[in-house]
Amino acid sequence: MTRYAVLALALLGAAACGGTQDTTAPPGGSDPVIPKAIVVSFAGGPLSAEMAAQNAARGTGLMNRTTIAADSGMIFIWAADRNPQLEGFFMRNTHFDLSVAFLDSQQRVINIEDMTAETLTIHFSTAPYRYAIEARKGWFASHGVVPGATATFTIPAGVIIDP
Repeated sequence: MTRYAVLALALLGAAACGGTQDTTAPPGGSDPVIPKAIVVSFAGGPLSAEMAAQNAARGTGLMNRTTIAADSGMIFIWAADRNPQLEGFFMRNTHFDLSVAFLDSQQRVINIEDMTAETLTIHFSTAPYRYAIEARKGWFASHGVVPGATATFTIPAGVIIDP
């Protein structure tokens, strides 16, 4: 990987792991509150995934947390497919091991990478991806999720997705 790719990763906020989306209603309270998490369903079971659809949340990911619940994780959402040669995930300031599944725009798993806590190894998708889902290391394997598996989830109306 070139220095440019590493710099692009840093600038694009593709660091692994979690913030949350603001779910407060605008002044007046007439608009519905957007949830912070959605359920991502696989044939082997559901995962409650915090949404990271904006640059700040995607850049922070699950950093600086001490743990996550057994069937919880984070879904990184983009408005368009990401270039797997320029963007990837790493584990700076992430205190527990994770697995990341890269999904295409049809919610099909492209590949899954296991990531070790507190490392700067960059993990890439093997093809353009629209979503990335992080969960405890081994969650996907223990739920029978493999490349080609399909996830089912709906991004709530009103969620702002940065490019």
